[in-house]
Amino acid sequence: MNTETRWTYKVVRFKPSTFFKLRNPDPDEVAEQLNQLGREGWELVNVTEGYGVPLPVFYLKRPA
Repeated sequence: MNTETRWTYKVVRFKPSTFFKLRNPDPDEVAEQLNQLGREGWELVNVTEGYGVPLPVFYLKRPA
C-alpha cells in the first residue's frame, strides 16, 4: 500500500478591484479570497512578489 500523499497545486494572482489598488491590494479582500480557497481545501505554501512581478503570486496545494 502506498502511503505517499499526492498533491494538486494552484497558482493565483489576485487582481485588484480598482486601478489605484494595483500596488496595494486591500488586505481584507485578499484575506477573504484566501479564506474561500481554504474552505475549498487549499493551503497557502508560498507568496512571491517583486522582481518584475507586478502583483503578488500565491502558491497553494491540497491533497489530490
